Amino acid sequence: MHKFHTLFIFLILFSFHQNCFGGPSEPETPEVLPVEEEIPTDVLLKTLDSGSNFDKGQAAIQLGNRGVTKAIPILRKMLSDKDPGLRAGAAIALGDLKDKPSSTNIANLMWTDTENPKDVYLDALTRMKDTSIVGRIYPLLNDNNATLRLQTVDSLVQIGANSVGSQILVMAQKNKDREKDKTFAMALGKLKVASAESYLLGLTKLQDESPTLAASYLALGRIKAKNANDVLVRALTLPYDKGKENASMALIEIANPKIVPQVFAVLKSDNLESKMYATDVLCAIPSKEASKLAFGLLNSTDAKNWGYAAKIVGRQKYKEAKNRLEELLVKPNTPERDNFAEALGWIGDPSSIPILRKVLLSGETEGPYGSAWALGVMGAKEAVPDLLLALDKGDAKLLGYALEALGSIADPSSLPKLKELLAERPKMAPQILSTVALIPSDEARLLIEEATRSKNAEVYRPAMEEIAKRKDKKSIPVLLQFANGDDAEKRKLSYYALTAITGEKFRTAKEWNLWVKANP
Repeated sequence: MHKFHTLFIFLILFSFHQNCFGGPSEPETPEVLPVEEEIPTDVLLKTLDSGSNFDKGQAAIQLGNRGVTKAIPILRKMLSDKDPGLRAGAAIALGDLKDKPSSTNIANLMWTDTENPKDVYLDALTRMKDTSIVGRIYPLLNDNNATLRLQTVDSLVQIGANSVGSQILVMAQKNKDREKDKTFAMALGKLKVASAESYLLGLTKLQDESPTLAASYLALGRIKAKNANDVLVRALTLPYDKGKENASMALIEIANPKIVPQVFAVLKSDNLESKMYATDVLCAIPSKEASKLAFGLLNSTDAKNWGYAAKIVGRQKYKEAKNRLEELLVKPNTPERDNFAEALGWIGDPSSIPILRKVLLSGETEGPYGSAWALGVMGAKEAVPDLLLALDKGDAKLLGYALEALGSIADPSSLPKLKELLAERPKMAPQILSTVALIPSDEARLLIEEATRSKNAEVYRPAMEEIAKRKDKKSIPVLLQFANGDDAEKRKLSYYALTAITGEKFRTAKEWNLWVKANP
């Protein structure tokens, strides 16, 4: 019997439409298996009342996902059932239904039910999003199970547990376990507990290159610590790569322009990672001083750092650097030429377009990729013919950049070539169709709709997804054809797209037909 309960709980957990942290976990183009029509809601309600324990559990999950509030009274009773699988399924369903009167019972089960893992009930409470219950949740931050601790952090953030920040800080200050310090740092940072600054700074004194150290840097940024600048800038120069990355992110969040000279000095380092993260900081914090320092570097003989300087003046949109960037971009011996092209894109001066078009089709190993990106960002319609030529260069990387640029420009004149490319390279359908979808014309819509009729799953799946993203009601008739068709996978994909377009959530062709008839 115990094995059956364990299997049942596993199946319930496996059937969740969300991951253990309560958030979506779907790939960009989901792998959809052919399935039949879903069970009608009235049948699920009957099953919940009189089916086998296994079927009741599955019905509970489905009813919760569908938001069927009629199921709440039975689900509440199921929380007291002898079967652990039914208790777990009921808790998750009630969480999905946001039945806050059940929060206390679910929290009690989380601490007393020895047959179900705590994370099942924690997941249910996360879905519930009842802030009144966070006092029962945050003590799990001190649990010995590292995975449960991480789930607890995410739960507290999703629920919005800022009210218990001071209690979490007290727990953290009493903690003597370096591994648990990571959990507390994450929680305090994500909940933006400003009073935790001293505690977090204390954690950085032990330079053990541990996840705890990296988490402490990140948390200091999230609380916008006023006294952390020196610690974070120094971290950019230390050997610990994850520490550098998190320190750079923290400095960007704090956004204190006074640290610009210190961070700029890091560019003199021989460590490539240190220079890269320092550049990220100097790009992100609005600062005329950063622009001027980088422009000075561009005009120096320090060629190995020109690429970093180009990024900085570009992201800071420092127009005074335009001519120097163009001068260096056209020189074949300039290192990291793509950075210079991208910088011109950020600055956005139309007078740079002729040079970018020239470099795009130059056949050079550096420069064309950044040029394609820049032309897209600048919306350079005059460059569309050049970008279409770049699609035939045979370079997969340049093809990707050119597609992205054509999508940004969104000129209908590119559609014939994109249609031809889709026929030649069906494996690139996601990239090609996402470009087509950005073009706001009926011709583009018809091209995507045509792709949904393909027998190749690599083509029709992304086509269905793009129809869903566009939310164009003109595509409803095509989707209805699939909803009433024999292809089970396309039928399910059409339901998804119809829901995205209409906001309705029907699960059978009959329901969709009735709705469309009533809403011409």
